[in-house]
Amino acid sequence: MFWLGPDRIFVAFTTNSPCTFHPHEKSGQVRAIIFDTKGNALATHSWPVNAGDLNIFPGPGNTVIFRHDTRIDVLGPDLETVETGELDQNPRGLWVTPHRETIPLLTADGRYFEFYQPDPLNQVATIALDQNTEANAVKEWVPGDERVAGSYCAGKSQYTCSKIIVLTSDARFLSPDGEPWTFEENDRPVSLKPIGFLDSRHLIVVREERGFFHTSKLLIVRPNGSATPIASTAAGSFADRIVGVTQDTSRFALEYLTPGNCDECIADRFFSVVDQDGGKTVFEASGSPYFSDGGMSPDGKSFALLDGSAITIFPLP
Repeated sequence: MFWLGPDRIFVAFTTNSPCTFHPHEKSGQVRAIIFDTKGNALATHSWPVNAGDLNIFPGPGNTVIFRHDTRIDVLGPDLETVETGELDQNPRGLWVTPHRETIPLLTADGRYFEFYQPDPLNQVATIALDQNTEANAVKEWVPGDERVAGSYCAGKSQYTCSKIIVLTSDARFLSPDGEPWTFEENDRPVSLKPIGFLDSRHLIVVREERGFFHTSKLLIVRPNGSATPIASTAAGSFADRIVGVTQDTSRFALEYLTPGNCDECIADRFFSVVDQDGGKTVFEASGSPYFSDGGMSPDGKSFALLDGSAITIFPLP
């Protein structure tokens, strides 16, 4: 589920029966519906479920991107295909940026991030991940629009990961916000992990200090080295991703997960909306651990919660 503009919500679901034991049963479908905020269905579309990688995610300009292996279809507001493209290879990963200005793609060899725009579908920027020794040591990158952020660890312990590296594309280097930058803490052992970009100059980072309770907190960090704390949430939960941000970044929404008793288990999932001025939480909502999703509208006035088969829209203060 995700928002397409301030008054449209996109939902996709499968129509095949879960956990079927009938190998010759006809394959199911992925069905998509766009609703308005009153619950009226405005458009529908279906795709057959075939073997291979499949992704559906929001793209630039309130488009919907459908990827099956190397094929990419761009759908307009009526869910009709407006553009089609073919990638050279199956990518290692695809991401959604908070402002959806580009489509970040990690190449199959893991060496480059490529950034695409859909109208027409074309590559607008590239970032090489082997720029220097520190960049080579980063294991995972979080992309924004024409930039990526990662944690550099000086040793094997997670509490040596005290430096955030932000790389930008050569195409953006001469723009006011185009230079690469870093954020670092040297006074004590800490773990810094990027969550996502609010915009080109504001990055959300999880900071965990080594200690008996390993307490963590969220920061908004900037290229000039300044950091603003975000109001704490329930103990034992961690911020997983950004699920909405206004154009001026004055308000954003986060998804939190609470680990369960096994490595991949989730005990709780909840969402919060934060005003950047003061880092105050203005809204929270809980969903079921495995069958919920949520997102804030682009204007910051509503929050949609998908839980099971129901969508609830909450007005925000």
